[in-house]
Amino acid sequence: MNLSRFFIILAFAKAFTSCTPTHKVEEEIANIQVDVDLVTFHKEFANANAADLPRLKKEFPLFFPPRVPDSLWILKLTGKDTIHNALENAVKNADFNYQEMEREMEDVMRHVIYYFPEFDATPVVTVLSDVNYRQKVIPTSSQLIISIDTYLGKDHELYVGINKYQRENLNREQLPADVALAYARLFVTPSMERALLDNMIYHGKLHYVQELFAPKATGDQLFYYSPEKYAFTVENESQMWRYFIDNELLYDTDSKLLSRFILPAPFSKFYLEVDQQTPGGVGRYIGYRMVKSFMENNEVDLQTMIDLNAEEIFKRSKYKPLQ
Repeated sequence: MNLSRFFIILAFAKAFTSCTPTHKVEEEIANIQVDVDLVTFHKEFANANAADLPRLKKEFPLFFPPRVPDSLWILKLTGKDTIHNALENAVKNADFNYQEMEREMEDVMRHVIYYFPEFDATPVVTVLSDVNYRQKVIPTSSQLIISIDTYLGKDHELYVGINKYQRENLNREQLPADVALAYARLFVTPSMERALLDNMIYHGKLHYVQELFAPKATGDQLFYYSPEKYAFTVENESQMWRYFIDNELLYDTDSKLLSRFILPAPFSKFYLEVDQQTPGGVGRYIGYRMVKSFMENNEVDLQTMIDLNAEEIFKRSKYKPLQ
């Protein structure tokens, strides 16, 4: 299928479903009152000097681990840490719209509260993390920490040394999906089972909940695929599923299957010529499709689905590939 035609079809599908009960749910969510403070700690640190260090450590103790000597912070505060200087300048030049960011974070938290009323919204704090792209977002009980230097754009010069597939989602537009996934991990218990199916369903639960928390996120943002590879995955879902079935992989406990089909990677490993066109971790997408099919075909609440084991979800999902 032509890529542009694929996205046109998606647009029609979204328009068709805009008046469904999902739309009513979104109206209810919009009425939930959430007021989040966004604290730009990275700016405060950039505008401080060595004399401000005791105050900063008192106000933001989490960002000053005891094992890190004051001398290292003073290097950053006095402009003698060239790497830190480059990061500060890059973030400053990015000219982020922090009011928009605050609104997006409020919207994600509003969705979390709707599905999990026990959740309490927290302040949002932006920091520099030396481009720690493996922990772009960290939710705690008291604040949501955002590594602002991981959202400069996938082609930014500071990201040159990072693998292309890992750079793919270092974009500002990715933030709501990242936050939604970080929160989803708070509510979905990891699977202790080793079979591929268990891991597919676990990640499928995560992405299903993530989508509930960030319904405006695109498919490629949810799964950390490039738009082209996401389109390829959707188009070839049935062939991928057939591969899993024909090779009897669903109940296989070989740990190598995780790196082949679940974990982040440049591409998935079917050991076929088509591999380079696939994104890493296609098993996560198919797991999500199973979970979504389960929720569409069973009258159960979200928590019940989360608590069910993979086998039960698979058997009751009536899952069929789209293509």
